[in-house]
Amino acid sequence: MGYPPQYGQPPRGETGRGLTVIVIMALGVAIGAVITVFMVLNPPSSPPGSAPTPDAEHSEVSVRQAAQPALDAYSSGSYGDFWDLWTTGAQGLITREEYVRLFDLCPQLAADSPFTIATVAITGDSAMVQADRLGDTTEFGFVFESGSWRYEPPPEEQSEYRKPVDQIAEQRQAAGFCGTVTPAPGPSDPAPGPSDPASDPAPGSSDPASDPAPGPSDPASGPSVPGPSSSASSQSSGFLE
Repeated sequence: MGYPPQYGQPPRGETGRGLTVIVIMALGVAIGAVITVFMVLNPPSSPPGSAPTPDAEHSEVSVRQAAQPALDAYSSGSYGDFWDLWTTGAQGLITREEYVRLFDLCPQLAADSPFTIATVAITGDSAMVQADRLGDTTEFGFVFESGSWRYEPPPEEQSEYRKPVDQIAEQRQAAGFCGTVTPAPGPSDPAPGPSDPASDPAPGSSDPASDPAPGPSDPASGPSVPGPSSSASSQSSGFLE
């Protein structure tokens, strides 16, 4: 026969072990809850290498691709094409025709000298481009507008474009900012008209008033002696040469 089951309180050692396990489990749950709350309130920062990259339209490559054609148009003298790449607000300051005429009155000093982009700094929808030309560095501002980067003149230039173009050209010439102005070609010489028969002497005839009468010591068949008028004519011809 089997032994009857034993009843009564378990030994003291088993009771202590059970309480210890319960306490450890409670502490584990409490510590896990504290860690969970801390992680929720203080999320770990992402490592430097995983920082989000800007979208393609606001990258340095996209700014360079927009800025270089604009600078090439200006340096080559295609001022109308350069104006086409301005922001809408800047285009409202001066018309395309007047901007082109400004450089007819005041050509740039370093024509046909290209720009080389050195650095690009992007801040939101604005970008600052530094470009080198003949040893000088110039800054150009660009604004992201309607899906593309467009040139925006600096504030002092925008204020200047509010003036009449002739006044701008005069002020730039006085400041020594203009190159050599190529004069416009004048009207062509009129074609020679038909000769006037009244003014042309008939062949073989002579003007009796202009031909001196031969003197008594000068026979008509003798050689003519050059007078003062012949000498003066020779000197005038030599001066023009």
